[in-house]
Amino acid sequence: MDMKKIWFVFGCLLLTLTLNSTIQAQGLKSSDSKEANPTKTTLAVRYVENKKTVVNLSGTSLAPRVTGRAEVEYKKNDARIKIKVQNFDHPQTLGAYYTTYVIWAITPEGQADNLIELPAGYTAELQARSSAQTFGIIITAEPHSSVKVPSQKIIAETTLAKNAVAGVQTTQAEFRLDRGRFYEVSETEAASLKPDYSTPRLVLGARRSLDIARRAGAKEFAASEWQEAQGKLSTLEQIWPRNLKDETKFSGLARDVMRLGQVARDLATEREYQARIEDERQARLRSLQEARAQAERAIAEAERTRLEADRARAEAERARAQAEAAKIEAEKSERAAAAERARAADERARREQAAREAEMSRAKEEASRIEADKARMQAEQSRQQAEQAKQQAEDAKRERDAIQQRLFVSLSEILDTKRETRGLIVNIGDVLFDTGKATLKPAAREKLSKLTGILLAYPGNLVLEIEGHTDSVGSDDLNNRLSQSRAESVRDYLLSAGLKEEKIKAVRGFGKSKPIATNDTAAGRQVNRRVEVIIEDADKKIQ
Repeated sequence: MDMKKIWFVFGCLLLTLTLNSTIQAQGLKSSDSKEANPTKTTLAVRYVENKKTVVNLSGTSLAPRVTGRAEVEYKKNDARIKIKVQNFDHPQTLGAYYTTYVIWAITPEGQADNLIELPAGYTAELQARSSAQTFGIIITAEPHSSVKVPSQKIIAETTLAKNAVAGVQTTQAEFRLDRGRFYEVSETEAASLKPDYSTPRLVLGARRSLDIARRAGAKEFAASEWQEAQGKLSTLEQIWPRNLKDETKFSGLARDVMRLGQVARDLATEREYQARIEDERQARLRSLQEARAQAERAIAEAERTRLEADRARAEAERARAQAEAAKIEAEKSERAAAAERARAADERARREQAAREAEMSRAKEEASRIEADKARMQAEQSRQQAEQAKQQAEDAKRERDAIQQRLFVSLSEILDTKRETRGLIVNIGDVLFDTGKATLKPAAREKLSKLTGILLAYPGNLVLEIEGHTDSVGSDDLNNRLSQSRAESVRDYLLSAGLKEEKIKAVRGFGKSKPIATNDTAAGRQVNRRVEVIIEDADKKIQ
């Protein structure tokens, strides 16, 4: 096999590997697209500031008898919502797996915020709050109240009331629905899953939350969260039968189980996806290594064959030369006399010596050529290894940059986030605390829950510093204590949401000492009243 054939074989192997990798990547992309969540559009209303706007909540084809209204008053990033709903049936009439109803705010950007759970009964009046100015309201049946994405069981959505405030602007908001693949039970489970109207819905919701997490692979991909949730569910199952007349004695535990189940599901879904991507990458790497090994074996075999052929040709040439010399010598012997035999013998000896020297010279040249070929092959191998190392370093950097960018984008979607030399700075503004206090508002707890979910899903070793700040109003001692208390409130909530204590390096209150705006105006003072969460990767600096 000559060198052209060798390189042809090597090229074919690389082409085959490239085509296989492309087909695998397209297959994975196709598989992902098939599993994409369904979407829906709903009416979103831009609520006029400092005015009360009334919208209707109309039943869908799933629940045509449902009626309701929502009165929304929007002031400075705070929409206060009074909701009244009536004529809704028990959620299990839509399927035994559904235990409760959840009210959602849907923004034009497609964000779905879980506002509040609808109380049990057939009529309900309740209040909720949202930081958005433009949103639609929908009500869905859910397996538990801690869900992050609306189900496809929509029983009511926003319609405009006839007496709506003049000048109200509307738009269509498109949002994702949970495709419900983790809500599908096996045939064995379906046989025993019947409507249960006697067990408290908080207990049913806790059970459903862990069922869904199990189907999402939480046992394998979120084992710690899964075990913690299982332990709390076991405790709940022991407590609730003894306290049927007082749900307050087990409601907090049940909601904690639902929250942990949702966290385990989210972590398992993300980690399973990352594991699948890593398996694909390893398979492609193994294919590349096998192709390279096959090519190297083919090249080595061809070189060995060529060397053996060269040695055979040299041996044949030497045999032919010796035969020719013998023939000439025999002819001379026949023609020459006895005196000539001595001269012929001397001449023959001289030629043999020359032949030996020539052979030695050829052998040295052949050895030098072999050494040169070996040096060339080693140099080529070193070059290929250097290129591979460079490519791996570039791939690792791109992957790290992509992960850090996803972290930045995810954080920016829920809170004001910027990059500094210290890392990512997440700003929790003054409006998320009760005035002059360190108590977190519901909107702040919701955002911090999302922040915790993002941090727990991040594959790197993140560490946090929490810093509280105030404006210049009030004494230094008061401001220092308030800023420290607010920073500690943020820390305590992050820990309660599942963040490990060792992830938080420091919690400090700086009072008014580090303003980022002027304290001479109300707007500037509001900007200065904040809590900053500084996030950095302990293994590699986030830029």
